[in-house]
Amino acid sequence: MKTILAILSVIMLTVLPAWAGYETLFSQVKETSWAIYVRSTGGMNAVCSASAFRSDPEKTYLLSAGHCFIGNDLKRTDFLVTQDHRTFYKAALHKTGLKPQPRANPTSDDMNDYTGDDWSIVQVEIGNQAVLPLGNSKELSLGEDLIAIGVPFGMDFLAVQGIVGSKDLSLSKLTWNHYYGANIYGAGGNSGTGVVSVKQKALVGIVVAGPGNQSSMMIFTPLDKVDFGATP
Repeated sequence: MKTILAILSVIMLTVLPAWAGYETLFSQVKETSWAIYVRSTGGMNAVCSASAFRSDPEKTYLLSAGHCFIGNDLKRTDFLVTQDHRTFYKAALHKTGLKPQPRANPTSDDMNDYTGDDWSIVQVEIGNQAVLPLGNSKELSLGEDLIAIGVPFGMDFLAVQGIVGSKDLSLSKLTWNHYYGANIYGAGGNSGTGVVSVKQKALVGIVVAGPGNQSSMMIFTPLDKVDFGATP
């Protein structure tokens, strides 16, 4: 009996650190989390979140939601990004999965006027930044642990934890119909937040929607729908 108890004690001491939480992973995710600001005639406001996935000596590339950039005249609107709400860097929309419907106003903010998938890649004018690897969203399973860090209500960065709730969540007829669903807190401003798989320790999705201004249910675009193409 003493031998069995001794063995169990060793097993418990070995496993417990993994049960204690995901503090190290949260810290890594925080280092790659950004807030997107829009500077226009109406002022400068934090509108969305983003996650860095690639960086070279001169530029950094972020994943965010495509709808963060609709309704703007991209030639007259400045996009800035920050990690502390004090230091800002110039940014530009590099690529998006949303395309205006035929004959739709190209600056419409109505998602019914767009087709495609809700994602975007943002190019930032600063290099050598922390990044997260890209994971495989097709390998996600129901109940799998997820974490995310974004800027709900455009305020400071908030770390949250949840699980995969659905791999085919249908809440509307808009472009995020049949995306993945998660049981994880989100609010306005969390759009674009990177969804991280604890198992893969990598980005697997992008927050794009949720019922109401804040909710414990969110919808995210799985990364297999993102066209990374010739992103440097």
